[in-house]
Amino acid sequence: MEKNLAQFSNTYSQGLWIASFIFLVVALLRLFSVLKTKSSRHWIHPAKSGWFVIAIKLLFFVGLLAFLADIPVWFFTVAQFRPIAPKLPYWFFIFVMLYITIQEMILSLTASQALVDGFVKRMVFFLISIFCSFSFILAAFIVPTTYNYPPTSECVILNLPVKGTWLAMHAGKEKWVNYHSNYPPQRFAIDMVKLNEAGYFFNNNGEDSCDFNSFGDSVFAPSNGIVFALADGFPTQKIYAGDDSINPAGNYIEMKLAENKYLFLAHLKAGSLQINLGDTLREGQFIALSGNSGNSSFPHLHMHLQDKSIINDSLSSGLPFRFKLLERKRVFSWEKLENTWLIRNDQFRN
Repeated sequence: MEKNLAQFSNTYSQGLWIASFIFLVVALLRLFSVLKTKSSRHWIHPAKSGWFVIAIKLLFFVGLLAFLADIPVWFFTVAQFRPIAPKLPYWFFIFVMLYITIQEMILSLTASQALVDGFVKRMVFFLISIFCSFSFILAAFIVPTTYNYPPTSECVILNLPVKGTWLAMHAGKEKWVNYHSNYPPQRFAIDMVKLNEAGYFFNNNGEDSCDFNSFGDSVFAPSNGIVFALADGFPTQKIYAGDDSINPAGNYIEMKLAENKYLFLAHLKAGSLQINLGDTLREGQFIALSGNSGNSSFPHLHMHLQDKSIINDSLSSGLPFRFKLLERKRVFSWEKLENTWLIRNDQFRN
């Protein structure tokens, strides 16, 4: 069983390589079989294939089209393991998935004579088409909603509370990209980790808090406000052993930004808080160090905004927020954005 993040990363690497190899071999064998029977295969149309074959082929094509839309959303945004998985096997696995999908989309517009003539083969392909179409189309329903977020007019505008390059591990509005959404006060919360130059959020084996780039990094006030509450003195947790359900936020700072607007920065490092209760904070002011206290698996900074002052008040409602100015990398390239929001697996920097 894995004992640290380096071992998790190695497991993901092996799993992705094995899965990629299996899928690629199956796809190439399928292509070889098609080319071998090329003389008995033709493009589907009523004169040769019949309406039933055309219908199930098009149904299969629609399912594959949905899967093609699923791939970037599932693997670039929804995938919770993406920050831990090594980049090479991860991208190769995505390439294999795209290759298989495109190959099968092309082949779904053709039909072999065996499919046209064989009742059993038609029924088997019919069941496969129903299963794939239902599964992939159902999964595709999350594609447009994944990137839903309240408009700027409904959001509080903040500055980033950190400097450097960071990754949003949990962020966004929907539950499949942000587990905080299951808890109303933290619906729009963000968990963020700092990245090194290689794009990883931990070094060495990731088995000690000091292995993480976030641990001990500076945290700044994301807005003007008053220190409404704070907690300090909770110890640094062991990696994947931080299960303090009584004090889940660990060391934290609560800022009152305005009436019914309370901002929380949690899991801070013990003894690092540089403010006092009642202090008036300025936007960008250094306030503490990021840590690994409370109910925390590994060092990260948690931030959320809610409408009531008590951090564990289940009757509170989480408030949406956007960032005034940042650079964001969602898939391939960096772009400079104003009044924008983050979602899982977004990289961002000042």
